[in-house]
Amino acid sequence: MRSLSVAAAIFAVVLSTKLINSILAVPSPTEAEPQRRNPSADFIRTSCKSTMYPMRCYRTLSPYASEIGSDPKKLAMKALNVTLKVTKSASKLMKRMSRIPGVPAALADCVEEVEDAVDELGKSIGEMDRGPAQGPEFCRMIGDVQTWVSAAETDDDTCTDGFEEVPTVSPGVKRNVKKIVEKHVGRIARFTSNALALVNLYASSSSRSRHVKC
Repeated sequence: MRSLSVAAAIFAVVLSTKLINSILAVPSPTEAEPQRRNPSADFIRTSCKSTMYPMRCYRTLSPYASEIGSDPKKLAMKALNVTLKVTKSASKLMKRMSRIPGVPAALADCVEEVEDAVDELGKSIGEMDRGPAQGPEFCRMIGDVQTWVSAAETDDDTCTDGFEEVPTVSPGVKRNVKKIVEKHVGRIARFTSNALALVNLYASSSSRSRHVKC
């Protein structure tokens, strides 16, 4: 009976995973196509070339072309906000999975890491949203943002480190849970990587325009 309840719990998590994927799905290249002749969309596509995952970057951000315009700060802010949304959804999923019999210990560290990433991304957005900064103040602000987003990326990378050492009710349960966790954590890691690249791009372009060297 215990095995059946565990299997049922896994099935419920898989269903919620599919629901989250449908909610957070980004437009396909075909859906983004009408934006491509828009100068703002061209700016986004060019900027996304500086990221590790340019196609994902463009598909995610091109629907916001009219809002972003050709502003590197708005582009970085939108990337951070989208990343925060994805990370919060993953955090909720991890917490739900941590209640599955046999795996709470395996997920405890992972849940904490993802929650830390949510906090760090939130701080980054708050810092960038304070308003214009000049000279050394700009360098301090952008340095803090880069540090927090980089820390969030590290949290994502270390999320599943404890899985192999934690005993579970069934090897199959651990394998299935780990597969789901790795899928979602890998996804938020790619979003975070892209967001950090766009923050760095904003830092570089703004340093030149402000005639400061950070």
